[in-house]
Amino acid sequence: MIGSFITASAASCLTPPPVDHSPARDAAIRQMMSGVGHREWSMAIVRQVAGNNADLLFPGGIADVAEASFDLADRDMLAAAHGFHSRKLSRRVRAAIMFRLEQAVPHRPAVRHALAVLMMPGHAHILARTIARTVNAIWTAAGDDSQGFTHATKRISLTGIYVSTLLFWLARGGNMAAVEEFLDRRLADIARITRLKNRLMGRPF
Repeated sequence: MIGSFITASAASCLTPPPVDHSPARDAAIRQMMSGVGHREWSMAIVRQVAGNNADLLFPGGIADVAEASFDLADRDMLAAAHGFHSRKLSRRVRAAIMFRLEQAVPHRPAVRHALAVLMMPGHAHILARTIARTVNAIWTAAGDDSQGFTHATKRISLTGIYVSTLLFWLARGGNMAAVEEFLDRRLADIARITRLKNRLMGRPF
């Protein structure tokens, strides 16, 4: 149920606006993730980390902090995109998703708290654009240059894969081999559906 809700929300916002960021905001987010990420997120916690500037850095409150944390992970993934080597686009997508999850392993409780903030009543639109932004970043990191209808359908398909894998990782993140196998199964399911669709439409695979 949770995965379906997140996926539907993100699919409704395929081209989200960028997130404002600065060295000070990034530093506060990194400290939140590593220092107090195991505690339930609130502006009181942010003020402990960022001091008197907390409300100026994050004028949108705790939802602003949570959204910024996912955006920072997106940018870290994009910065590492040169290392996603494969001739197949699907393998580069896989590499991008695994990179961001592996990098987040030490901060899994913080990711859980950030996602919980975005799932609070009134934050659905922020959740939608956050997930959509991440899916766009994954495709960009993988080197996808599709446009039009293909661009949209790829993002809708990957949203379901990413959300279900993220939730699986939050539940089973201590076993990255299991996470990797789960992601591979989801990617294989999408590949089979794509091949069937192309066969029915008379297209080459």
